[in-house]
Amino acid sequence: MPSLKPSLGNKENISLDDVCELLSITTTQDELGQDIETEIPRQIFCSKLSVNRAEFLVAGQLNHKPQIVLVVDSDEYDEETKINYHSKKFTIYRSFMRSDGFTELYCEVRAGG
Repeated sequence: MPSLKPSLGNKENISLDDVCELLSITTTQDELGQDIETEIPRQIFCSKLSVNRAEFLVAGQLNHKPQIVLVVDSDEYDEETKINYHSKKFTIYRSFMRSDGFTELYCEVRAGG
């Protein structure tokens, strides 16, 4: 299916020239019936943005500590909640779908994974 992204005419040219891994979680049961979660990584292209002052303020009021914002192709993002970026695991606490076909992922590091 052809993409409509080039025809949208975005003002800010985003270059997805970095790589990250979205982590999908699957749950299986062992022989005792206990749930075992397995992370399945899927590598995609991304671009890192700075966290702005307003995001720090609002996120801080909601007990989040934003560390990075990653921009990914909206077609690639499927509501995952964890992401690996430069060998560090982040939790996605908020996502924002932009009108130019990209999605901003607001990430933090949480204690315990």
